[in-house]
Amino acid sequence: MTQLDTRSVHAGRDDLTALGVHVPPIDLSTTYPLPDVATGGTSYDELTQGNGPDGGSLVYQRLWNPTVARFEDALAELEHTDGAVAFGSGMAALTACLLATVAAGRPHVIAVRPLYGGSDRLLSNPQASWVRRSVGPTSPRSRRRFGLTQGW
Repeated sequence: MTQLDTRSVHAGRDDLTALGVHVPPIDLSTTYPLPDVATGGTSYDELTQGNGPDGGSLVYQRLWNPTVARFEDALAELEHTDGAVAFGSGMAALTACLLATVAAGRPHVIAVRPLYGGSDRLLSNPQASWVRRSVGPTSPRSRRRFGLTQGW
């Protein structure tokens, strides 16, 4: 299964192949039973560090979900990366990217308008720890400043 077309359909399902499962199950649970407090604590610690449950309890769907994990594995394989992260919304993805950028010590964001309203409000938040520069794609000054001279 190395052809792109085949991997596009079957990536992220390798753990199910030996079971003879053709379509992965969709896990709709939101919470999972905990055998004891110690196992729950260990599972939470692992999940908050970005690790899978690894034999512990799944605990809570927003921290780790088998369906989402398969999608992330498939996406990482198709993009030839070590990992991928899926978000429930574009705003969640934008927030994670902004927080990671600020944490890396690079708090400057260049936003090309027009922006989605929620993104514009998030970037304009005066309490935010990033510096935003907004440019209009039709401004000749902005095009020159950011090297956007081709195709305008």
